[in-house]
Order: sequence, then C-alpha cells, then structure tokens
Amino acid sequence: MDWERFKERCHEQIRKSDGDRYSVSYIRRILSTYAEIGVIEREDDVVRAAPFADEYRSGEIPFAEFLWRCLKRSWVAKAKKPEGIEGLSAVMETVEDTSGGLKLGEIESRLAAEDDYEFNDQGIRGYPDLLILLRIFEKEGHTYSIADSETVKRYKRRFRSTDVFDTLEAHLKREGSLVTPPSDTAKRDLMKYYMYRESGGWSKRGQWYRTFWKDYLKPETRNGNTGSELRRKDKYRNVDSKRKSLRDQIVSRYDSFESQDLSGLSTSVLERIESANSQQEAHRIQLSAGSGMSKADLELLATDDRPAYTFDSEFSLYDWQKEAASEWFQAGQGSEAQSGIAQVVTGAGKTVMALEVVRRWLQQSDEDRVVTVVVPTKVLMHQWLTELVSTLNVPIDDIGWAGGGTKHNFEDCKILVSIVNSAVKDDYLGNALEAVGTPEHLLIADECHRYTGDKFSNIFTYPRAASLGLSATPLSREDDLTDSDKLLLRELGDIYYRLRYDEGINRGLIPEFTIQYVGFDLAGPERNEYEELSRQVSDAVKEIQERYQGRLHELPGGFSQKLQTIRNEVEGPTGAIADYFRFTQERRELVANAVSRQAITLQLLDNAVERGDKTIVFQERIEQLEQLVAPWEHRGIDAGTKEVADTESASRQRLYQTFDGLEEVDQEIENLFAQSDFWPVMYHSGHRRDVWNDISMDWFREDDMANVMLSVKALVEGVDVPSADVGIVRVSSSSIRQRIQTLGRILRTGEDASQESTLYVLYARDTVDERIFREYDWKEELASAKVEHRVWERDDDSFTSGTIRPAEPDELPPRPEKVPPAEDLDFGEVYDGPWEQARELSVDSRGKLFRKGRAGREYLEPGPLEDAVEFVLREKGGGRIKITEHGFVLSFIDGEPIFLGTVDDDYEFQEEDTPTRITDDPETDSQEDSSSSLTEEPDDYDDIFE
Repeated sequence: MDWERFKERCHEQIRKSDGDRYSVSYIRRILSTYAEIGVIEREDDVVRAAPFADEYRSGEIPFAEFLWRCLKRSWVAKAKKPEGIEGLSAVMETVEDTSGGLKLGEIESRLAAEDDYEFNDQGIRGYPDLLILLRIFEKEGHTYSIADSETVKRYKRRFRSTDVFDTLEAHLKREGSLVTPPSDTAKRDLMKYYMYRESGGWSKRGQWYRTFWKDYLKPETRNGNTGSELRRKDKYRNVDSKRKSLRDQIVSRYDSFESQDLSGLSTSVLERIESANSQQEAHRIQLSAGSGMSKADLELLATDDRPAYTFDSEFSLYDWQKEAASEWFQAGQGSEAQSGIAQVVTGAGKTVMALEVVRRWLQQSDEDRVVTVVVPTKVLMHQWLTELVSTLNVPIDDIGWAGGGTKHNFEDCKILVSIVNSAVKDDYLGNALEAVGTPEHLLIADECHRYTGDKFSNIFTYPRAASLGLSATPLSREDDLTDSDKLLLRELGDIYYRLRYDEGINRGLIPEFTIQYVGFDLAGPERNEYEELSRQVSDAVKEIQERYQGRLHELPGGFSQKLQTIRNEVEGPTGAIADYFRFTQERRELVANAVSRQAITLQLLDNAVERGDKTIVFQERIEQLEQLVAPWEHRGIDAGTKEVADTESASRQRLYQTFDGLEEVDQEIENLFAQSDFWPVMYHSGHRRDVWNDISMDWFREDDMANVMLSVKALVEGVDVPSADVGIVRVSSSSIRQRIQTLGRILRTGEDASQESTLYVLYARDTVDERIFREYDWKEELASAKVEHRVWERDDDSFTSGTIRPAEPDELPPRPEKVPPAEDLDFGEVYDGPWEQARELSVDSRGKLFRKGRAGREYLEPGPLEDAVEFVLREKGGGRIKITEHGFVLSFIDGEPIFLGTVDDDYEFQEEDTPTRITDDPETDSQEDSSSSLTEEPDDYDDIFE
C-alpha cells in the first residue's frame, strides 16, 4: 500500500476508546514505532506488513512470537538496530536480579551504575513495554517484574543466539583469536566497532557492524528472508559441524564421556581428545582445558631430546646472565639466606637469568627443595610456565601454578608459579609450604616493586631459605628511599646487580633506539586557564603550609600522602587541602587535553600508518585513550535545545566552546580511525571482558593484522608486548619508574635486533609536564641512545597540521639540578641547586625565630640557625627561612636563594624557655618571597593519581 494512503487509513480507522480520532502527529509516532520494531516496513514509499503477519492473524502464532520474529528480522537480520537485542537483554536481567521488581527510574539507575549505560532524554522507555508484549515482564502500577521464569530462560537463549557481536566474540574466545572465520576485514571492523562503542561513540557504529554482519549471515537472511533462525554462512556452520562430529567420535570411542561434557571446548582441544592414546589421557586433556593454561598445553612445548633442567645445546646464556646468576650465589655466602635484587633493563632476558638460578639452586643440594615464582599478572604467570618448560625443560609433573582458577600445591609440584593475589589470599602459599613440612624454599619475586603494599607484602612473611627479586625499576628513587623501597631492600636484600639501558645497548642485548621529546605550547586560552589554576594551587599550598607546617614535617611520605593523612585526622572541613587536590587535578586535565597534544598524535599516527609502522600509543587513563577513538560526538548536545547537556559525556562539547581548534582535530582523529588501513586495538584493565586484551595482543603481534595499539598503564609492565616500530607517549606522569618501563615496551624486537625503534614523548612546555626532565637525568641513563629535542609549530591556517622541528638551544627543556656538596658552598652566597622545601621557619622583626602552629606563632631556640637568623634580620629585617630536603638552609633576597648553612634532617628545634605566642607580625609577613613559580607544586604530584 502507498505510504500516504496507509497513514490516512490508520488515521481514519484507529480510534480512542470513546470513538474520537487520534491526532495526525500521534498516528505518525505510532507508525514510526511499528516500523522501528519491524511490524511494518516502508521501502520506496510503499508499506508492507512483516512476513509473519498472516501467521499471527490466522492464529498460528501468538502475538508475542510474532513480535519477537519481527524484532529479530528488523534489528538483527537487516541490521537496523542490532544493539536493541542487547538493550532488551540488559533490562530483562536487571529486573530479574531483584525480588520485588523495579520502577523505570530504578532500572535506569542500576544500568548506569552497574553497566555504565548512558541515556538520552528517551531513556529506556520503550524496552520495558516491549518486554511486556513479549510476555517476559508484567507491570503493576509503576513497577516492572518478571512474569514467568521459564520465559526468561527461553529469551536468554534467544537474545544470546541472535546477538551477532556476542556470538563472534564467543567464537574467538573459544576457538582462538587467529582462527578463520571471521575474515581479517571482519576482525578489523569487529575491533573498531567494539572500541568505538566502548569509547562512547554512536553515529558510526553501523559502518563497522555491517562488515562482520555480512561476513556472518547469509545474503538471503540479510535481505529479510528469515524463518525460525538466522542462517549463518557455511564457513561458520562448518566449524560447528566439525565440533559436533568430533564430539560424536569421542562419545562413541569412550564410554565415560557424555556429549555435554565436551560442550564449550575448542576444535583444537576436541581434536587432541579424539587423538589421545588412552581414555585416561583423554580425560586429563578434557579436565585441564578451559583454564587458560593447561598441563596439556605445556606438554606441547616439552621435549625428550635433552635431560630435565637443562638448556638446549644450541642455547647459550648471555655473559651478563651468567654474571648475575653467579653473583647472586656469591652474594648469599656468609649470610643466613641467599638474597638480592637484580635490576635489569626490560627486554634483556632477566627471566632466563632467573631460570639459571633455579637450575643451580635445585641441583645444589640433595635435600628436597621447592621454588615459588611470584608474579603480578596472569599473563606473566603464563610466560613463566612457558619458559620453564620450553627453555629449561622442566618436567611437566614438577610444575604447578596458582591463579586463573587453578591452585596446585607442593604435593603436586616442585616449582609453583603464583599470581601474588592468589599466593597471599587466605595465606595460600604459607599453608602450601606447611603442608609439605616447610622444605627449603626459594622465593623469586618478579616485578618485585609491586609487592610493597599492606596486602601483597605478606608474600615476605612465609618461610624461605633464599630470595631473588627481579625488576627494571625496583626502587622509586635511589637517592631518596621511600618506606616501600626500604621494605623491599629489607626483605629481598640489596640491589646486587644492575644492567641499565646504556649497558644493554653496548652489549647488544637491546637494539638502539631514538627518543624524541616533542614540546608544544599551550594555546592562548589554555595558557590563561593554566596560569589561573596555578595561582589557585599556589594559594592552597601557602595556606596548607601556614596551617599545618609542623605536622607536615612530622609525617612520612610525599606531600600528597601527608595531606591525605591530615585530612583523615582533622575533624571538620579542610578547605585548602580540598582546593589543592581539585586545582592540581583540573590543571593536569587541562594540560592532558591540550589541542596541540591531540594534533601531534594525529600527525604521528597518520605518518606511521602510511609508512606501515607498528605503533603503540601510551596514555595514563582510559578516558584519554577514548579521545583517540570517539572524541567527536554530539551525544553531549541536548536534542531539543541544542545546548550542551548537563551530563558527564558533554564535557568534550564544553571544551569545544572554550578552546579553538579542538573540535577540528577531534574530527580528523575520527576520520583517521575510520580509514581502512588503520587497524587499531586497545589494551587496558577496563574491558567488559578480559578476552579483548588477549585478542588485541594476538592481532598486534601478527605482521599483517593490527598496526596501532592504544594502551593505558596496564601495559606498562607484566605483559609480553610484541615489538613496535614507534611508541608515542601521548600523556604520562613524571614517574621515573613508568618512564623506564614504557621505554622497554617498544624495544622487544625479537630476533630482528637491527630494527630501530623511535619513542616520541609529548609534553607541554612551561607546565608541570616538564617535571619529567627536572627529576631525572635521562641523558645519564640513556647515554648510548639518540635523544633528540623537538618543538611542534602549528600551521597558521589549521589546527590539525604543523611541523615537528629541531628545538633551538633556548627551547630545550630543563635539566635536573645537581645537589652541590655542602663544603663547596659559602655562607651568604647565591645557592645554585634544587631547593624543594622540607621545612619552613620565619624570623620576626625583633630577630626571633618562630614557626606557625594552629594556635599562632611558636617561638624557637635558634640552635644551629643562629647565624642564619642574624643574617635574615640584618639583610631583610626578618622573613622566611627554608630548609630543603637535603638539609640546606636558604632565604631569598631579590628572588635569589641565599645559602645560610646546613641542619640535620632530624634536628628538632626546641621552644623558648618562656614561649610567647602572638598574632602574625605584618612586618614579617610583608617579606614574602616571590621566587616560587606558579607552575611549580610540592613533590609527589603524581601520588594524587596513583
């Protein structure tokens, strides 16, 4: 029927209960809804009823079944609203999880809180009503509840089988990420679809969905010719046919197997069971499958060609590995236990060195000995298990692990590889040792710096005869040990062996590489806002120091840690501390969102894709990663008013209104993401299912598959990253540990050590970003690397294009300030060194030394500061005295720091015998120094974001 005639007839014949007509606009909305759910369809201004209408009208199927077939045909088979099935499922399961039902707003709140759903002004209004029509929900008043549990079970199966994305995700998880089908093109767009929707993108989902939709469904199904099921292409049906055939063969061969025992197993596992030599062997394979790593998997790596606990005859340790292993044994001589930490650059082979220690330590004694290797992640656990078998040829029966759903013990093995969380939970490792009589025990702590917290440090409470720590960055800062550093050295011993990048390059262990530091200027509006936030940070710091000066000196830890402690101690509001955390975070977000940062990343990625380079992009947070996937979205605009909506997702729209050029750059980022030769993957801890990290790593490892990996902190350590040609540190902290670890991520070039990698580090000039240069001497650490300094110059006519050119001498970033020897400093002369403040005192106009406390001034005996007090009174008439973290006493004259002696860090100033407390001296307070930059802030700024 003609569409216009159809609308007219509906308007004539569909009436209210009192016989009145509905308005034309109301009828139009009804028909639009019918078309959306597939009850009718309109093509070329002709309207037709769904193919199942006759069956419904004749009574062959009930309305609920008719509606379900319409939804399946329209939403899935014809790909008009594929996410609708997921929406129905989510709403149904949310209500199912409650006993008394939920109101509409309660359903939305739970979906937002538990599944991170966001809603437009329509909310989920239509989904509960559809679930009522499908006989899944019933409604009493305003409350929705489950009508029938059996119907829910049936629709769970239906929703699952009709969700093409979920079906392919499950297929890759079961069969392996490199399996065919899907085709490579379908895999690429499956990943793009997943990344785009997880990053909040919406408008472009369909273009990627339709690629794998076409790869999965037969043409006749996609054209709407559906029956009771969606017809898949033969290549997918053949996979299931093969699995069914293998299951039938196994059941026929072994009486003890039922078909349901084999459901969910991959084709490769079923093939191994079918070809097993015995029923016992078949059951062992079946039982060990599905744990992520099985002893059956490890057996594929084992060899009978050489004795157990030996390296291959063609394999030889590097000289440094022999040195480090031997020195560990020597380091333990004459002490109660062999111990020590090996600090080894990422990619040099510290795991193999530890295998040599294991080999020699187990063979050193005839007594029963056991080894525990503690790791922070499941990925590292699998890597260790693989290395033990394939590299050292450890017998399968000697190996066990704890983590990923498996928990072996020392009754089952001699070497236990355990995720740290599994080892300390319920004292599992301690109990496992006790169960076998507490034998001599070697503890190897891989990535040992991860085990200093209250929970994970329990790993050091279990009996051990020897310890070995492994890390590229065991200590936060070697020149200023934290409590965590001291704990690590106390439990594992000193750093007995060091292999840094410089030496790794000289020995040929890691390839040469280039680091390009790319500085950029904040745009005008960005700089203005940055300066304002810096003033607010400075004001907050001054107030904090005035109010809590004594307490700050007493507390351990960095500045932020001290503030958190004070916050927890003080009753009532702590406005200055709250301001400090708020304004420092806002300032950092401003720098992270800079227009130029996004534009430089766009250019580097575009160039890398054009050259065919493998590229890893590093960020600090998942939200920053999402800015490289779907930054330009209109979901932050209210559909009715066209104004910025009051939602979290609208924040990017507000930035567009404030900062010129950002929207233009974001549009180009999304255009790059859509290009066919751009195959991205992402690795982070926030996936809705962990399988996507595994898929990402597998696809990036293949030469002809993914070419860009977007990562967050989770990639920094504990992951065997495929080699990359280019690394881009788009946003990062000033953490020395993270900088060294990040560099190691791109240097694993496998056998092709001749391939040189380039790491680009982006930073905003004259901002807190430059702390990466002030706090560590990278030139000293990376003396053999090519370190280049560059500057980004934006083109005049576009925010998206510019030039990365060599930096001029006056554009170079700051170098770390060296602490001068005290004996080389003269009293009263200008001090040329770092002056991070540890304590602050003041001298009043009468020459009295005091500090500010909660009750006012506390006057002190000058002690070792007698000459300093006299100098400040004589030269300035009073003023502040700063004592640095290195014990240097300074005061400022005309903005220059003046050296006034030294004082021991633990020196405690005594109050005067007859203390006098008065209000602040306005004359003294007028002596404020103005040397502190608005861009500076106390140490440990990054602790806020740990």
